Parts: sequence; structure tokens; C-alpha cells
Amino acid sequence: MIDIDAWPAALKLSFVLMPFVISLSGVSISAYIALTRNYEIVCSSIESNSYIESLKIAWGGSSFKWRLMLVCAIGGVVTFPGFVLRRGQLDADELKVFPPKLKRWLAVSAWLIIIGFGWLMLAACVIEISKMK
Repeated sequence: MIDIDAWPAALKLSFVLMPFVISLSGVSISAYIALTRNYEIVCSSIESNSYIESLKIAWGGSSFKWRLMLVCAIGGVVTFPGFVLRRGQLDADELKVFPPKLKRWLAVSAWLIIIGFGWLMLAACVIEISKMK
């Protein structure tokens, strides 16, 4: 069994705080895109997906929160396009001409958030398992 109580305090603290650091790094990349002129480029690059288009109309650029959520939604579509491409909800040519630098930043952001969330779930499980003894 995992005995988290036997770990040094610094290790316990870093094990619990690292998922937040990793996830917030991903969110900060998305926030940077949402606050710069890159937001307009990202929004204008995907126009064939009806879901993204409806989000643009509903959320638009009204506030930082909605801009950030729209960037994250587009980041998900660009990073994991398989599902929307199979359903015919995204034009493959549109995805090919998406700016490569922004595509890379959106992918890094999405993966950092996913890894941070996974680590957080792992840390929660380890803590719960160590309580069972």
C-alpha cells in the first residue's frame, strides 16, 4: 500500500501542488491567446464547424470568461479533430490551413490541462488509499 504519511513534507506538498501548476500553465496559455490579437485569428480560422459558430454567436467577445471558453473549445476541436472530422462537422482543408503556431499552442494548452487534471485525480486516489489503512 501507498503510505503518503511516510513521505517528506516537501514531497507531499509538491505532489499535491504540481497538478495545479501544470493546469494553470495550460490555462494561462489559453488566456494569453484570448487576450491578444491571436483570438481573432483563432476565431476566424474555424468556420465550418456549426457548434463553434454557434458558440461564437452566443459567447462572442463579450467578456474574458467567454473568450477564454471559446479559445478552449476551439483548442479541443483543433487538438482532437478525429471525432468532428468523422462526423463531417469540420472541413479537413480548414484544419490544414489553421496557423501552425497557434495550433501548437492550443495543443500544448489542452495537454497541460489534461495532464494536470489526471495528476490531480491520481493525487486524490493516493490520498484516499493512504487513509484506508
